[in-house]
Amino acid sequence: MRAEGVAVAGLCFRYAPGREVLGGVDFTAPRGQVTAVVGPNGSGKSTLLKVMSGYLRPQEGRVSVCGRDPFSLSHEERSALVAYCGDEPEPAFEFTVEETVRLGRVSRTSGDPDALSRKAMAEVGVLDLRARPVTALSSGERQRVFLARALCQDPEVFLLDEPTAHLDMAYELQVMEMVARLAGERLKTVVAVHHDLNLALRYASVLFFLKEGRIRHRLTPDQVTPEIIAEVYGVKASVLAHPALGRPVVVPESPI
Repeated sequence: MRAEGVAVAGLCFRYAPGREVLGGVDFTAPRGQVTAVVGPNGSGKSTLLKVMSGYLRPQEGRVSVCGRDPFSLSHEERSALVAYCGDEPEPAFEFTVEETVRLGRVSRTSGDPDALSRKAMAEVGVLDLRARPVTALSSGERQRVFLARALCQDPEVFLLDEPTAHLDMAYELQVMEMVARLAGERLKTVVAVHHDLNLALRYASVLFFLKEGRIRHRLTPDQVTPEIIAEVYGVKASVLAHPALGRPVVVPESPI
């Protein structure tokens, strides 16, 4: 039986003395569901994911990924456990799409890398681009390639920082449907940072609202109210039921 999800307790992180980015954060994301982290710019969302991935070490607090301390693991062990997919700089080398996706298997010894990379590319719609250099792709195409690389890695936990950034409407839905299948069908733990609150409301089971480095609310989608949107974002908004999906939709009206 695989250990459950991701948990952090009492987490504090500072990039420099006196500059606290995360303060006293408690967070849990169980296996088998999509957990969203939302909030305004500069609230610490990306930093939280990087700490959970083991990339950044907190000054205080505890991090557990599938019951293990990511900071005590080797690179190979951590690669089998967790994948972080976030904003990346412009590619410096002209790797092909297929070569880039196969990098997800560098630290893994099991499975057929050819079959796994093809499957991952097909899932996010970049199989037809497999021979092209990543330097020749649009930002949206590269975003899907990096998601395919995380899929090829096949960890227990996916930490996705803005997984739909740079994508058009059709690919936004395709990617989020794939993310939902990762959790619901493959029983992976998925934590996704979103600026698009309505995508988070549509696909996440639980939303953590982060502001100024602290968790302000932990809510299911049906618990989100105009008052919470005003408090966290400083925006007057209506929260309506989607006429076809039944999920809540936030309609912003004006800054407060």
